[in-house]
Amino acid sequence: MLEAISALLILVLTFFAQVGSQLGLGVDKPIPPCTEPISYVIGSFDRRFNLSQRDFLSALSDAEKMWEESLMSEGLSSTKELFTYSPETGELGINLIYDYRQQVTEELGEIKGVVREDESNYHVLETQYLQLKSKYVELKSVYDGKVAILNAHQSSYEQGVGNWNNSKRDNKSEFNNLEAERLALQIEIAGLKSLESEHNSLVRDINMMVGRLNQLSRELNLNVEEYNTIGASRGDTFAGGIYTSDESGVRIDIFEFSNHDKLVRVLAHELGHALGLEHVDDPQAIMYKLNEGEAEDLTQSDLEALKSLCAIE
Repeated sequence: MLEAISALLILVLTFFAQVGSQLGLGVDKPIPPCTEPISYVIGSFDRRFNLSQRDFLSALSDAEKMWEESLMSEGLSSTKELFTYSPETGELGINLIYDYRQQVTEELGEIKGVVREDESNYHVLETQYLQLKSKYVELKSVYDGKVAILNAHQSSYEQGVGNWNNSKRDNKSEFNNLEAERLALQIEIAGLKSLESEHNSLVRDINMMVGRLNQLSRELNLNVEEYNTIGASRGDTFAGGIYTSDESGVRIDIFEFSNHDKLVRVLAHELGHALGLEHVDDPQAIMYKLNEGEAEDLTQSDLEALKSLCAIE
């Protein structure tokens, strides 16, 4: 009976899908860019940035205006909105996430005034980094080896449990052996978690050191290659934030900024991605891949990209 009902239900759904397709029903047509404002909401908000939500919203408002006032300058209605703050129903989540990136920014802010115009500080940091990296490689080798051993032991244990469940389960000696294996696995896992904690702490230290080295090399204009972080990505090359759209929704994560103006530029850049804009080639533009410019307004490159997106002549 259930199979007959299911078959009938499939036929009905197929019929409605076909009719809906013919009539243009049930098909979600994409909303043209710039026709409806994108609603946003503040999501995760880490207080370690020493920033109030009020100040964060103020920076967001300034970032919005960079785009909206540009549209107004193109002769559109003064009430035109591209974004709107909706604390209850916002679709775009904007998160403030504190990690090693902001720690590096704060540390560099403290030492910047005492850096001498030579390479001594850089090379001291480089030596410390190489020592940490060597320790990391050694620790990772040990960790990976223990993981492989644990996986083998766990596989053997699971096979033994399977054999036990398929047997008469009356062999006390076999049961005791399985129980001993289970307890041994627990001890292995506990040791591995301790090693994992040490590993993660070392990764954080190395990533902070990498940030400091790369920043100092730029400050001192040294002709050296940049170091890469370990086990962590800086995400979008416009350092400080990243826009993501996936099956879980749309969001902007902000990781790093040194002052209000830099925060506004990072937010404006990621809001541009939320609109649908890609990177442009102008180094001073908001939508350039790196946050190198100082302009507080959109450049002509940004405007041209926005006009093209919004189909403005």
